[in-house]
Amino acid sequence: MKKTVFAYIHTHWDREWYRDFESFRVRLVEIVDDILLKLETRELDTFYFDGQTSALEDYLQIKPDKQDLIKKFIKDKRLYVGPYFCSTDSFLVDSESVIRNLQLGLHYSKSFGCSDFIAYHADTFGHSSHLPHIIKYFGLNNAIFWRGLGELDSEFVFNGLNSTYLIEGYFHDYFSSNLSTEKKVECLKRTLDRIAKYSGDSILLPIGADHLCSPDDIKNQILEINDLLDDYCLVVSTPFDYFKKVANRYNKPVTEELRDTKRNFILPGVYSSRVDLKQLNSRLQWDLSRICQPFQAVMSYLKKAPVYQNQIDYAYKVLLKNQAHDSIYGCSIDAVHKENKLRYQKVGSVVDTILNSIKAKIYHDNDTNLSLFNLSNFALNGSVRVSTSEKLDKKYNAQLIAKTQDFPITKVYPTNKIPVTEDYTTIYEYLIDVKNIDSFSITSITDEHIVDNSSLKISEKSIENNFLKLELKNKMLILSDKISGKKYNNFINFIDRADIGDSYNFGALKNDKLLKAVPVKSKILESGHIRSILEIEFEILLPKTSDKKGRSSTLLKHKLKLQAVLENQNEYIEFRLNWDNKSTNHILQLELNLNEPVCNTISDDLVGCVERTFDCEYDVSKLVPAPRGVELKHNTAPMQKYVIAQGVGLITEGLQEYEVYKNKLRLTLLRATGVISNPHNPTRGTPAGPPIPTPDLQMLGKNVVRFALCFKDNQNSILPCVEHFYSSSIVCQGDVSDIRFLNFKSDGIFVNTIKTDSQGNLLFRFVNKSDEKRLLDFSTDLKFSDIRFANEMELVGKRFEPFEMKPHSFVNVLIMR
Repeated sequence: MKKTVFAYIHTHWDREWYRDFESFRVRLVEIVDDILLKLETRELDTFYFDGQTSALEDYLQIKPDKQDLIKKFIKDKRLYVGPYFCSTDSFLVDSESVIRNLQLGLHYSKSFGCSDFIAYHADTFGHSSHLPHIIKYFGLNNAIFWRGLGELDSEFVFNGLNSTYLIEGYFHDYFSSNLSTEKKVECLKRTLDRIAKYSGDSILLPIGADHLCSPDDIKNQILEINDLLDDYCLVVSTPFDYFKKVANRYNKPVTEELRDTKRNFILPGVYSSRVDLKQLNSRLQWDLSRICQPFQAVMSYLKKAPVYQNQIDYAYKVLLKNQAHDSIYGCSIDAVHKENKLRYQKVGSVVDTILNSIKAKIYHDNDTNLSLFNLSNFALNGSVRVSTSEKLDKKYNAQLIAKTQDFPITKVYPTNKIPVTEDYTTIYEYLIDVKNIDSFSITSITDEHIVDNSSLKISEKSIENNFLKLELKNKMLILSDKISGKKYNNFINFIDRADIGDSYNFGALKNDKLLKAVPVKSKILESGHIRSILEIEFEILLPKTSDKKGRSSTLLKHKLKLQAVLENQNEYIEFRLNWDNKSTNHILQLELNLNEPVCNTISDDLVGCVERTFDCEYDVSKLVPAPRGVELKHNTAPMQKYVIAQGVGLITEGLQEYEVYKNKLRLTLLRATGVISNPHNPTRGTPAGPPIPTPDLQMLGKNVVRFALCFKDNQNSILPCVEHFYSSSIVCQGDVSDIRFLNFKSDGIFVNTIKTDSQGNLLFRFVNKSDEKRLLDFSTDLKFSDIRFANEMELVGKRFEPFEMKPHSFVNVLIMR
């Protein structure tokens, strides 16, 4: 009996990749014109548009006259779009970005009449185990995945989500080729045989590929092919029909993340390609969701500032365009990533302008009072920054950390003023050390909040407070946990190896010799009662370049300047490393020497954390070169903001790849390669993209990274350090009434963001990051008419009552005006 092949016609659309956005859009218009014509003439019955709406929006900006036609095909269930705005990764972007992505995509899709959705992840490079929790939050029950699924069957239940494995991906463009029918049948049979091995009587087959027009005369082609196929019968259909057909096969539960390389590439080098992009993305995600949006939401609710939510929504949409997978991955041509940086700059400008506009509205002439907004999930005990054009009153016991020349915000941001030359003046940057500032509160800083004692000590060889001590001794960096008494000798090192790979994969050099930086001198950069900074300079001689023959004999001296930043009350020590990269084809990493072999780690993920197990003796360089079609396993893994091993916590800003080897925990600081896809990459036996040179990928010139170390062993203990490291506080010059706008205590439940809904109400998005149910209950000092739930699209629902949140779930609560 022949197996039924549900074949759906599609194209996979990267907005930008080996060509820039505008170049691809010219092609997009041609392709969509062709699709619409074929739908009109019934040459095509249905077309599936890659699970995203950005391409449709890009098309309609050029061809707005086609909108009604597209709406007709969507309403007639012949053209399918959404649910995402753009195809996204699930390791390099945070949960709020994924939520925004789905909100945008679903709203746009539904405005065109689309009502059928599949969470489509056909080309993302592995999948977070927490992704299904976000998908289900939006009421979506079905998903399609490729890459990272290893030997799974075609149907499985991924953390409660009915999921289909594409098995062979989507590169099935035989129907667009010039092959004879007999040859097409031969190629197709090989593909179908491989899929059938993991499927039942029904098989799902995508017909299409990257940026490819739909095949001509597809109906007759399939008729001819079916006449020659012995074991299969192709039916042009949709993924939705397939899900209905195989509904009874969704019975195998899968709970772990999907990063298996056995059957297809996951290309893990993208976690460290172009770390400058990851840093910008990480910073701006936080600034939008945890600082700017909550600040404007609370202030507008209190009628102290206008509503800026539309501007923030615009900034989010710009940010999401950079989170399309080939963009955030850093595996595109240089021109694409230059545009990414411009987009990030736009987002940053929106954030800064909104923050400063609100601060300017709060400011009162001759008012020396300071109002502190703590937007964190945790009480604040530590430093806050104050920027002012006037010297601070001595009562604040502040530490001056910088002086610059600029216009005061009161001269630039009020709409009834413009700055003049005489307004250009000195701007003072201070730190104030505060204590006992409640979470989600506005507090006037008074004497009771000022810390008047300091435990900071600094010398040219050491820096310490009550919690930590870092010292340089015998050319080794030693870090001590003063609470437990543990000491880590020769703890912090910087190592370098050859990388002859590409943007997709680290390329290990056989018999490569690891190079280590040596500390050569140190000095005090800043000695203060709130913050002190010790700079340690390292030197390392690096080969000018590397290739498959080895590392070059020409050596270039690199100076790595490590600033150890320690604050009086901090339980972590922050590090800022800057250096001028002069070499190509290499990887630079921070290496931490732990006391025992590193076999287990905990790192944060979309909706909680993930525990991973490693073979700490595994060394990919001993297995190169990879056989054809094989991607060698790596001991690397992605993280969002932190990783924990043996009670040591490593917090980072946009450094999202770590590696395990023996008793070493390594953090990738720079991966310098110079091609999208190296056809001779020793760790990947087949090309993954075009061999286009990308000189900017070598990351030559100035590089700056930021990370921190602490002694924490679980999610709940490290998160207060993470939030302080990223900063969740704003200080304004001016008096705003003290208020606790949110008061709740629940181990495992956190605020994901605070925003303004379409009616001007205050929306709190809560997330349960724990593995257990947790009771959500809270109080607020805000005046309100009602408190309501809101759904995933932020529409008002039933009245709020305390309830138990499911593990790894979200809920929206509205404080109604």
